[in-house]
Amino acid sequence: MAQKDPDLLTQKLVSFVDYVSKTVVSKRISEKDIIAMDETAVWFDMVSPSTIDVRGTKSVALKTTGHEKSRLTVALAAKADGSKLKPFIVFRGAVREVKAMQQEITRAVIATSANGWMNEDLTSAWLKTVVGKFSFHPRLLVWDAYRCHISASTKQELKPYNITTAVIPGGCTKYIQAPDVVWNQPFKASLHASYEEWMSGDTKSSNTQPCAAGRQALTAARLRQDENRRAAENEEDEEELFNNELVIEDGASDEETTGRDEEEDTEDDED
Repeated sequence: MAQKDPDLLTQKLVSFVDYVSKTVVSKRISEKDIIAMDETAVWFDMVSPSTIDVRGTKSVALKTTGHEKSRLTVALAAKADGSKLKPFIVFRGAVREVKAMQQEITRAVIATSANGWMNEDLTSAWLKTVVGKFSFHPRLLVWDAYRCHISASTKQELKPYNITTAVIPGGCTKYIQAPDVVWNQPFKASLHASYEEWMSGDTKSSNTQPCAAGRQALTAARLRQDENRRAAENEEDEEELFNNELVIEDGASDEETTGRDEEEDTEDDED
């Protein structure tokens, strides 16, 4: 792999910082209107890289949920004044579960895609549900060159938002992208701590209480969905039974009519 030219990287960094500075000054953008955003992968099973056991043990059993290869995407965003925007969480498939969580969870936006990644449609949904179109002031959105950030459809979506975008040059994200530099690491560390407490059975910790509440909310939503489905099935069964009764009654009426016609024909023959 060819090494990157440090001089070229420096030029990119200087050019980007200069562009952001000039944009903020020329458009009079305040800190509360500067938004940084990035997506990060989160694994369902966050197994610790280290274990504790008796010296000389050849193998150590790890307690997991069996979903080590399952992942989701979390889009995190915050403003330059320190305020946080709602997390945007993308699951892979799980349409039924996502619909249930959407009804119960208000502190985050829950979505789904075929592969669990962000795409153009979800980027549009993120702009609508997290950023919002309504703003009297110009805004600056700083993000990387991920394909759904710079696509034609996303640029078209951004037009009514009064937003100028600043796309971080390739190879520079680890130096100047706020999520990479500042909050992704503590975010993952907090998730890992909550995961370990949850796996150990400690659901009373402040870190795992939201997880327990989320599971309860999801269970309640599933029960409601099951009840609604059963009610709908019962209505269909009752309607089908009613229709069958009508068919039987109509059949009986036809038989009576046929019987009367046969009697009349017999009487005519006798005459």
